[in-house]
Amino acid sequence: MRNFLINMAEVHHQLGMISHDEFWERIEVALWVSEDAEVSSDPRASLGEEAEPEEDNNEDVVESESVVSKISGGNGGSSKNNENWIEFLCLGVWVFTKSDPDSYPSVPHGHHKSQNKKWPKLNPYTGRVFKAKHQEDTSNRLSKKQMKMIWQDEKFKSFCREMVVWYQEQYPYFEFSVRRPLRMPRW
Repeated sequence: MRNFLINMAEVHHQLGMISHDEFWERIEVALWVSEDAEVSSDPRASLGEEAEPEEDNNEDVVESESVVSKISGGNGGSSKNNENWIEFLCLGVWVFTKSDPDSYPSVPHGHHKSQNKKWPKLNPYTGRVFKAKHQEDTSNRLSKKQMKMIWQDEKFKSFCREMVVWYQEQYPYFEFSVRRPLRMPRW
């Protein structure tokens, strides 16, 4: 059974039917349910990396500043060697990265302070912050003012479009939650 589940996960991932995150989640569950149980604890209950004590990330940002405060790309100071790799810091705390195979909670999504931290994650379309899969941290939701700021920034909208196009090319069977994923929200 374990080998069948792992093979199906690999096939679905190679065909672009599931994301990288979903692929690894399926592998962990397959190892957990196998008779020899290589994974002893239920991977569905795992919260991932422990979150640092949260700072108030809903502070007001000076409106005259761009939402995007730092852009780096290529091999600039990162362990990523992909020429398509680019990241930027949004609202001073959310790191967005192009070529991120993970589709949860959205494409694109932000990681709190570091791309290497698995949680918390920001869905920029809704302003919701997740401390684990399907576990929203309502205390860190973006305010209406912050949502307006990020979606009025042309650099941010351009980045989102590039990420959606990249994701569509890499995972052609991925179903976005909206009919036209290249249409950005208007605030």
